[in-house]
Amino acid sequence: MLSCFHSLRALSRKNEGDPVCPDGKKHGYGIIQNMTEVKDDETLDEIGGVRIIQKKKGYRFSADSLLLADFPDLTGVTKAVDLGTGSGVIAISLAKRSQELYVVGIELQDTLFDLAVRNVDLSSLSDRVEIIKGDLKDIKERFEAGSFDLVVCNPPYYPLGKGRTGPNLERTVARHEVAVTLTDIIEASEYLLRDGGRVAVVFPANRYSDVISEMRRVKIGPMRVKEVHTKVVEVVLVEGKKGYAGELLLEPPFCL
Repeated sequence: MLSCFHSLRALSRKNEGDPVCPDGKKHGYGIIQNMTEVKDDETLDEIGGVRIIQKKKGYRFSADSLLLADFPDLTGVTKAVDLGTGSGVIAISLAKRSQELYVVGIELQDTLFDLAVRNVDLSSLSDRVEIIKGDLKDIKERFEAGSFDLVVCNPPYYPLGKGRTGPNLERTVARHEVAVTLTDIIEASEYLLRDGGRVAVVFPANRYSDVISEMRRVKIGPMRVKEVHTKVVEVVLVEGKKGYAGELLLEPPFCL
């Protein structure tokens, strides 16, 4: 997906509230493939071969999600879980990268859960992508320990009391640690991963040390870091491995 460099650059320049269509224009859609309907308050967005229905107003995926979906090494990975899957863009993108991969997406919010289910159907991936409605704090009630080879997450970036919150609850929950914290995510990842399994996250550069310390606290060793540059380093991609105690590799940055 990183080969779609120009598409990612275009997406990075858009606001999260703007529709992202193949030709850069706004469109009205009716019935589309697989009889999946796009409603009046939604858009059909396509980038990197992935088609996603999103609300015009509400949480919308950004370039960060696509970068994260392309970041993990999928060699030997057959089962992955996306914590806080949103509209399902990361889960679907992962499944498109590997025909051998089964992906579970977990989403707490009703509207986003519904969108993710519809997007999986739109992508004809219901045999390899499963969307579950639930809270990752209850993860032990749904899965046995060590059930997955890979955990991915594009978590809320802002701690409580930091950053601007607006009237849209969906965006607030997605962007701020209202329903879940970084600690919750890393602890859930440690539980879900088999020995030697890996977790990949994208997070603000100014909270990079928080990711590293939380991983190490639960014996997940940070393996790879990749900075994402615009005019400044805004976010970092971090991959850790359960039980890893080796060196941390700083990879060449990705420049948008």
